[in-house]
Amino acid sequence: MFFSTLPVAASVAAQSNTSADVGTQEMIVTANRLAQPLGETLAASTVFTLDDIEAAQAQSLLDLLAGAPGIQMARTGGQGTQTSLFMRGTNSDHTLILIDGVKANTASEGFARLENIPVAQIARIEVVRGPQSSLYGADAIGGVIQIFTKQAAHSDAEPGLSGNLSAAAGTESTYNGSGGFNLRGTHTSLALNVSHQQTDGIRPIHTPRPSARRSAYDNDAANLSIAHQFGNGAALHGAYSLTDSQLEYDGGINNGEGRTAHLGLRLPVTNSWQSDLQVSRFIDESVNDSTFASLSRTERDAINWQNHVQLGDNNSIVVGADFESEELLYEMSGATQTDTTRDNGAAFAVLDTQFALSNSSVDTTLSLRYDDNEQFGGKTTGKAAIGTDLGDNMQLWTSYSTAYKAPSLVELYVDFPGFFFFGNPDLQPETSRNVEIGLEGNHAGARWSINAFRNEIKNLITTDASFSSLTNVDRATINGAELAVSGSWLGWDANAALTLLDHENSDTGQELLRRPNEILSAGISREFNKLDVGLTWLLRGTQKDVDPVTFGTSSVAGNAVFDLAFSYQLLNDFGLQLKIGNLFDKDYQVVDGYNTYGRTALLTTRYIF
Repeated sequence: MFFSTLPVAASVAAQSNTSADVGTQEMIVTANRLAQPLGETLAASTVFTLDDIEAAQAQSLLDLLAGAPGIQMARTGGQGTQTSLFMRGTNSDHTLILIDGVKANTASEGFARLENIPVAQIARIEVVRGPQSSLYGADAIGGVIQIFTKQAAHSDAEPGLSGNLSAAAGTESTYNGSGGFNLRGTHTSLALNVSHQQTDGIRPIHTPRPSARRSAYDNDAANLSIAHQFGNGAALHGAYSLTDSQLEYDGGINNGEGRTAHLGLRLPVTNSWQSDLQVSRFIDESVNDSTFASLSRTERDAINWQNHVQLGDNNSIVVGADFESEELLYEMSGATQTDTTRDNGAAFAVLDTQFALSNSSVDTTLSLRYDDNEQFGGKTTGKAAIGTDLGDNMQLWTSYSTAYKAPSLVELYVDFPGFFFFGNPDLQPETSRNVEIGLEGNHAGARWSINAFRNEIKNLITTDASFSSLTNVDRATINGAELAVSGSWLGWDANAALTLLDHENSDTGQELLRRPNEILSAGISREFNKLDVGLTWLLRGTQKDVDPVTFGTSSVAGNAVFDLAFSYQLLNDFGLQLKIGNLFDKDYQVVDGYNTYGRTALLTTRYIF
């Protein structure tokens, strides 16, 4: 088993040298909506491969993504509790989450329910940092994270049945199990992946009134997919996935249900023109059974069509159109909803070019998108990036981009008269403009990258002066830098990533909440014949938060947590993994008033057939 203590290392290695043979570089499709070597995207990107995900032994997306460049994460308790992701210091609803190309942000809160996406179902994750509305429209002020689930795929492998099984047990009465089954034919492949996760969890609330019991969490998930290769080079792919979860907490139970279905056709029109069409449906339902019972249900139908035209070896054009129709049902005692639906149509274009200039090559990427939203009208966003090689081992690039975030349907149309609070149908989108510079290289056996950026966000949505509705008044300015390095020395693989932020609400001068100014992650690992061992370290700086007693501004102290992991290959097809989290049993908080895990242990057995 390959073991990597920090998946960041793989991405840094891949993007460090654009002059290297592209066959050795990791490919990415999310950065510009076309397949490219990671080092040629002119965008700050990180890729988590299946090897990275399996080696991390993560139980949640928080465990997997925390520590990657530009990402800050927070959770209000243990597994299954609300998990927030702040990309480059932007709000939790400023990052677009895609699952196999399907938008997973809800129409109620505006963010995706990351806590309910099982890691056992994930084959790959692509993270693109910085505004991406010129490619994907709303919700991409901070960036885009695309999650690719384990699905059937046509391959040159011999027809037959293959798969894997795993079982795990650990502290807090944690029991996990998963299985994947792949049936390959000459032209058609089928795959089924299932997973189960259950844990007694921890007592989530520390202050002001400690939880009386643990927050037990269960998650069941399944994914059925098909892929077919036609004789003319066309390909058909489709999948249906579901997740059912339940979280118990003091005073109630939350039941979550997620359904995603998509069907796609890839058609080679000519040798240089490829057309892709995908139709999809996304359903998210959250039922909160407590004193203040509520129901939130998002339904979204979408059609995505894009065309990739290759003009010679150095020029690519992508043009396409997106359409989505979303509906929200929101029920809560005393709440009223004045509108339930919203449609959005868009057209976009990307031009990626490369040309020689003097003794170096110059890469440029231009993207432009126009969205026509039923609620707030038209919006045009764009991005321009240019980069050049500085010798054989270094590349410099810079970019300017604009983005926006549409108000959620709850913010627009749901009133809470019992609480004297009302939605505002006149809200306008939040907007941003971002300037960035990146430098990456490969020297003395070390692969490294540096990114610096400034993101100015306007029309932030907040409560009005009377605290009875919402309005666009706030502004935020976020300056930041990301550094990543990896390499091998004396038989050890080592890597580190540092994120530095300087952020504030420009109107109040206050720092943004739950976003530390410094996050440093580091890891070392080594393979000893059949045994792999690795140690990771994650440090979070001090951050501002909300005091759970006074509801004023509070401060959460910085913390450092070590994780230790082992992997041992007993047989060619059977292995053991052991993950010890919070090795030194550190007592700390990430969200003020909420507990985190002490020392944990998880033992996993994996069988491949």
